[in-house]
Amino acid sequence: MLFELGWAGHLLLLAAEEASAVEAESGGLFDFGGTLVLQIVNFLLLMTILSAVFYGPISRVIEERSEYIRSNAGSAQRRFDEAKALADQYEQELRTTRLEAQQVITAAEAEAQKIRAQQLAEAQREAQERIAQAQADLDRQKQVALASLSGEVEAISRTLSEKLLSDSARRF
Repeated sequence: MLFELGWAGHLLLLAAEEASAVEAESGGLFDFGGTLVLQIVNFLLLMTILSAVFYGPISRVIEERSEYIRSNAGSAQRRFDEAKALADQYEQELRTTRLEAQQVITAAEAEAQKIRAQQLAEAQREAQERIAQAQADLDRQKQVALASLSGEVEAISRTLSEKLLSDSARRF
């Protein structure tokens, strides 16, 4: 048992035996003799041992843990701020990209409208040219037909007048 308690335990055991021996002699719980000093020394010794063995390491561990938590909280806040900044930047780029895409679409629609108007104007011009060409062809064919008819009418009228003259000369 001597080896299990250690020197602090033996000191406490001796102090307790001394206190019980003194208490038995003096007969009171609060005897202000040597036991009070021994109790104060015992208490201070116990506090020193507890402070060195228990409170100091626990305080260091608690302080290290607090520092770790503070640094992680700061790091987490920085990461959160960076993520928020990146998200804001992404949103801004997305808005800019959408605006640019809308401008490209609008420009493409305007270009398509312009091309459509040009093609329509070209088609109308070609149609007008074809109509004019057809009208000119018709006018030429009409002139040819009129000239041909005019020649035929003259020939028919000559033939008719000759026939009439020959018939009238036969009658007289």
